[in-house]
Amino acid sequence: MKKLLYVMAAILSAGLMAACSNPSPAGAGSEAQSTKVETGGEVKKITIWRPQNTQEIEEWWTTMLDSFNKEYEGKYQAVQETFPKSGSDSYSEKINTAVIANNLPDLMLVDGPNVSSYAQNEILVPLDEFVTEEDKKDMLESCLKQGTVDGKLYAVALWESSVGIYYNKDMLEAEGIEVPQTQDKAWTWDELYQTAKQLKKENRFGITLNTNQSQITYYYSPLLEQLGSCLTNPEGTKTDGYINSKESVEVASFIKRFYEDGIANIEPTSTEFADGGSALWLATSYQISMLQNQYPDLNWGVTYYPVSNDRKEATPTGSWTVGMTKSAGDKEAAYALLNYMTDKEANLSGSPASGYLPARHSSTEALTQYREEPYRIFMEQLENNGAPRPRTAVWTTLNSAYNSAVSDIILGSEPQKKLDEAAKAVDEEYEMNFAE
Repeated sequence: MKKLLYVMAAILSAGLMAACSNPSPAGAGSEAQSTKVETGGEVKKITIWRPQNTQEIEEWWTTMLDSFNKEYEGKYQAVQETFPKSGSDSYSEKINTAVIANNLPDLMLVDGPNVSSYAQNEILVPLDEFVTEEDKKDMLESCLKQGTVDGKLYAVALWESSVGIYYNKDMLEAEGIEVPQTQDKAWTWDELYQTAKQLKKENRFGITLNTNQSQITYYYSPLLEQLGSCLTNPEGTKTDGYINSKESVEVASFIKRFYEDGIANIEPTSTEFADGGSALWLATSYQISMLQNQYPDLNWGVTYYPVSNDRKEATPTGSWTVGMTKSAGDKEAAYALLNYMTDKEANLSGSPASGYLPARHSSTEALTQYREEPYRIFMEQLENNGAPRPRTAVWTTLNSAYNSAVSDIILGSEPQKKLDEAAKAVDEEYEMNFAE
């Protein structure tokens, strides 16, 4: 019962954070009665739930499901049900209700860091009996890591994401600043700070940082890995000594310096960089399509996510996955749809349509644009040093606690004190709900 109550709270919180961090939905999408696989009839119905998304992603889902139903006509019928990312009828609310009623769909979309929590709470079931070793080898290592819990694969990535430094070519050229073009020349964090400081002018900031409270863990936890630490122990059962380690204090204090010294704007607009309000922008790969489509005259480029002073590499990764729930009536039928939505062919159409990055080596090789600028940097990072967020049953609590602690530190709170409080909150949550 304790685990169930925690899962309810986690799902609700995760839904709120997803609403803050993802693009606005394009509309209601397709709706259908929530029916599990019908094993008694000739045609087996497979239900998949997901949050609503942009118009481009909605159109991709409609096309893919129509194609699946045509290919498997007379055998399987895929039915999707979509929900808003926030509000009283949100995706998280729907999952919450379904968990309590034991009436989950066959398949559901799960944000990468939530896979561990859903798996450990037996909402998702392992996929290893269906996924071949050859198929696993085709998945990017970062995707395989985020979908694996205790050695078992519970979810397969739809696509991927990464973070890099966008830069205004004209502004950097005016300052005589050369931008790293290969990973071994990537700026260190100290070099990024000095570069941003040089670029700071009376009418612009040196850099736009993302310190939105729902995104801090995603953007900055890889710094801990670069320093040889992490937010949790390897088992994901303890944060004391990790989230509040000297390395964690160092990372939070370093981020704070950008704001203290006036190099970054504490309240940036979403288009600060694109509008010329900053020379650099630490941002996700998703922003490429926005800049290309909405700012065609902006002269910009992308370079690597920074490395530690001793050149250790680790970069943010993670996005939506598809998992099979414990309520799936016919697992073979459910996996047929899961595989159809996540295989190479799905990646070939889904990545360009969504604005995200491919999740497979084979699709990356086939889509030549991902080997060219500006995507090349992000794909190189994913293939060589992607660092998924911590895998723990109390991910939502950890994410919230760390985000809040770093936000408070940026605003002036004492770093060690706030991170100690975060460790206490997360570990108490784990002990209360999951300790044997």
